[in-house]
Amino acid sequence: MPTLSNAVFAYTLNALWLLPLLVLAAEAIARTASGMRARAMHRLWQVCLLLALVLPCLSLVRERTRTLAANSQGEPLRFARAIRISSSAQASAPVNPPGVLSQISSFATIELLHPATRVVTAVCLLYAASILFALLRLAWGLWQTNRLLRATQPAQLPQQFAEHWRRCLELFGQKQIALLTSSKLSGPATINWPRPIVILPAEMHSAEESEIGAAFCHELAHIERRDFVFNVVYELIGVLLFFHPAWHWIRRRLQQTRELACDDRAAAAMNGNYEYAHNLLRLTEKMQSATRLQQPSCALGIFEGEIMEKRIMNLIEKKPKQSLLRLGLSLAFGLCLCAGICAMSVNFGLLPLRAQAASSSDKAPAGWFLAGSKPASYHTGVDREAVRDGQPSAYLAASMAKTDGFGTLMQQINAANYAGKRVRLRAAVKAQDVSDWAGLWMRVDNGAASVAFDNMQNRAIKGTQSWNSYDVVLDVPQDATGISFGILLSGGGEVWMNGVTVEVVGAETPVTASKPIQTLPTTPVNLSFTE
Repeated sequence: MPTLSNAVFAYTLNALWLLPLLVLAAEAIARTASGMRARAMHRLWQVCLLLALVLPCLSLVRERTRTLAANSQGEPLRFARAIRISSSAQASAPVNPPGVLSQISSFATIELLHPATRVVTAVCLLYAASILFALLRLAWGLWQTNRLLRATQPAQLPQQFAEHWRRCLELFGQKQIALLTSSKLSGPATINWPRPIVILPAEMHSAEESEIGAAFCHELAHIERRDFVFNVVYELIGVLLFFHPAWHWIRRRLQQTRELACDDRAAAAMNGNYEYAHNLLRLTEKMQSATRLQQPSCALGIFEGEIMEKRIMNLIEKKPKQSLLRLGLSLAFGLCLCAGICAMSVNFGLLPLRAQAASSSDKAPAGWFLAGSKPASYHTGVDREAVRDGQPSAYLAASMAKTDGFGTLMQQINAANYAGKRVRLRAAVKAQDVSDWAGLWMRVDNGAASVAFDNMQNRAIKGTQSWNSYDVVLDVPQDATGISFGILLSGGGEVWMNGVTVEVVGAETPVTASKPIQTLPTTPVNLSFTE
């Protein structure tokens, strides 16, 4: 699978479980700090939106940073976690020959990988479809907004309304804001396209002076806060999270707290919460009794959020003054929750699946084959991202979290050119999340018997390691018939191999086998049992 697909798959899965936790944390903070002003509550949900966008990719960034620090070439990532296997599997040597077994193991590996490929592809297609739908929805809203503007005309206000409009502009420190009217609106609305514009509905002429003043102050509060621009930014961010119900919850909270904040600002400009609430309520009754028209999604109207009852109660209810201690405890509680969710994202977030990267093949390189005690539990191929000295690497990776054997990428050659000589297998190896052990190995055979063998088990590669060079040195007897060599992986994880050489070395190079393999005696021994 392409690397981008893997990253999208991991981001989507991380968002599925992280965003509900984030929303619950934001709601808990909002309940704890119930006396918080609407403006501060809006800031809380802005932070929640930003974290919703960033948290699902924290684990990807952490893993990428860690692997780049360990290896300047970078490493592919994974989300599988492996466990250890039995010691008996560690001790067994890779003896599987090429041929039928290689074909069977290759077939088994393909059968294991294809379902994962289909799942990731399906998730990525669904995610792309949600992004496309969100973009089309946003484009439709902007097109409707532009269509609304084309159907407007300059507002012709009575003298008393025009004078009230000028006073409101002075209260908010504004000078030149276009005031238009439209028959396609059921309530006042604000648009920045590209300059701030206030649009009044055609039915607005029936409103009283104090009521239209409340509408003016509310819309000017939107302009002062630049809410139209921020709303478009929220929608653009939400394109990436549109598939998730938690995003729609956050979006609704942003709408509600934005209206509450504008009410607070408008009430302050009118010098009284009760007066503003009374006028807002009367204006709502008049506008709702008129013909209801659908408002463009991008325009910010006075009835935005559909929480008029809550807005009125927020204006007229007396809020108890919170102590500094409670505010401090609420802030500490919120910071702890956010820190905890960030830590969960970093440590428990899923990582992109390693198998079938775009720059990798999922078949053994030419001349090599996959073998071992459990070859179906592993897959191998060429990774063109893990480059060393300008050359791609071969990789060997566990295909599942739990294995009870080992896999090896190997090849076999005739021993004729190395008979009677000391031979060294050298390769650079790096490892990622090796749960048990890995190592280079070489075996010298005489017919069906093995006469020399070393698999680095006494100096095994474990965990995550950057590129290091390793040697396996064995003596090849004159009557040797074959040499097998490769890299093995026991348990979970992944290893990469690069710069492989098989060469004859002098006697000054020590062999690496801990002890020679015992050969059969040439004559019977101790037949009388006296020794």
